[in-house]
Amino acid sequence: MAVRFVQVPETEKNEEGVQETVTPVVVNGQTVETRIYGRTVIYCDLEPDVTTDVHSVEIVVPTWVEEEYETGEQNEDGSNTIAMRQALRPERRTVDLGPDSLKALQEALQPFAVVSRPSEEPAPKKRGRPAKKAAQTPPSAS
Repeated sequence: MAVRFVQVPETEKNEEGVQETVTPVVVNGQTVETRIYGRTVIYCDLEPDVTTDVHSVEIVVPTWVEEEYETGEQNEDGSNTIAMRQALRPERRTVDLGPDSLKALQEALQPFAVVSRPSEEPAPKKRGRPAKKAAQTPPSAS
């Protein structure tokens, strides 16, 4: 999320969302604490001055990447031959957009959205290690 700290006057210190920050400053070998007040502001990635009605938008960007593949041939040692090729992969990204930038994105995608079809959600990535299988013990001979 595109966020920055914006300093506000001390008179606004009791307003909602305002935080106090204490900063040590060294003056002639003596440390003095200064207090400043501010709030965090979400801003548009394309237009940093836009800080109202900003939305985080997930986009999928088609990206060319290098990938390994088996050629179907074998090396002298009998292993499969590996080569490299270009492949198109979707890259999920997030961008914070104000109203004008969001409208521009929607207008740019509109011709593609009209001819597109719904896609399935990507399968969730599995986390952790696979569970160990219980050891098979032969039935006891009684």
